[in-house]
Amino acid sequence: MDKMLTIIVPAYNVEKYIDCCLDSLVNQTDKSFHVIIVNDGSTDRTEEFCKNYIEQYPELFTYVHQNNKGLGGARNTGLKVVESQYVAFLDSDDYLDIYYVEKVKKILQKVEELPDIIFTLPIQYDSVTKFYYDWKDKPILEKVFGRDENRIIQTNVRKNPELYSLEPNACRKIYKTNFLKNKQFSFPEHLKWEDVPGHFYLLHEANTCIALQNTGFYYRTNQGGNICSGSGETRLDIIPIFNQLKDVCENCYFTSIEKSYALKLVIDFTNWFIEETNQDCIVKLLDGLHEIYQSIDEEIISLFLHNISSNPKRDIGLIEALKSDEYLLLSDYISREYVIQKYSPVETIVQKGRIRRAMECVADHGVTYSIILIFRKIKKRLLKQYKVVNGEIIYD
Repeated sequence: MDKMLTIIVPAYNVEKYIDCCLDSLVNQTDKSFHVIIVNDGSTDRTEEFCKNYIEQYPELFTYVHQNNKGLGGARNTGLKVVESQYVAFLDSDDYLDIYYVEKVKKILQKVEELPDIIFTLPIQYDSVTKFYYDWKDKPILEKVFGRDENRIIQTNVRKNPELYSLEPNACRKIYKTNFLKNKQFSFPEHLKWEDVPGHFYLLHEANTCIALQNTGFYYRTNQGGNICSGSGETRLDIIPIFNQLKDVCENCYFTSIEKSYALKLVIDFTNWFIEETNQDCIVKLLDGLHEIYQSIDEEIISLFLHNISSNPKRDIGLIEALKSDEYLLLSDYISREYVIQKYSPVETIVQKGRIRRAMECVADHGVTYSIILIFRKIKKRLLKQYKVVNGEIIYD
């Protein structure tokens, strides 16, 4: 197949959004690409909608149906039949600007050495507010690659390890097909958060990376039913994912600074998961996290706190609390702040940490949903009054 790019579209119960996604592919100005749709066992009308496009545009689409294997399994199925020079992944509730493929082709014509990875910068579309936002990775990409799109900078994580801090999402990158095949890469199957180990592994192995920041890739949030939704059993998938990340760090001989960036991701996810996981699953989650945090080397923790952490006072409190025998106290919303403060080297938490997390929440979820979250937290605090007496939490 003489195509520059293949776009793999996993689809699972997305009848509400699949037309928008596939229309954005049909309408591309440059036709030097192919699309592989992998229906991952949908039970709604997704297959019906997909087949309509297959019939109308048989030269553009290849369609595969399989039993449900999760997002990672669907991507792996698509990778097995890719024959183009590059491959990208597009979730079926997202969509592309009509110039996406044209922009990718133009930048590849300009580079001296074909890159292993092309970073792209999505535009966030909030399904609730109907607003568009710059994605939170923008400052990192601009710092490393600059703002002038006519000046192409080629780099890798040995020169710019901060690239590990980018969102670990396969849809934010375009990969050279032979690079993935030579590394015999595949995603974890039947697990959520499947992008995490591959993010670190592939960045570590890549010789050259470039960025195409004005790509025209639209990332939909707050649509309900997406991979990040829910607060129950799927949250526990992060434990085997963290263990796979640990294996990547060890088997690929990550440097200490690289491991400290992996720790940053682990802490970022930990804060998010502890905050949002429901009470039925929080103990299992904390049990798994306790075991993982106990295995983290002190040198890596020190490097992270001194060089990467934006709120070391809170982060060291969280790390030490999870390593301690009192880690289960983190399961309670009210006791959580007290426990973290107890293990921090200071008594109070830096307020800028709260401001940063609030800004990230707005960036991730939009203003309306963020306000809802804030009121939920206020309600919890009002319903559960407490005080600390001699180091013990006493509820009124």
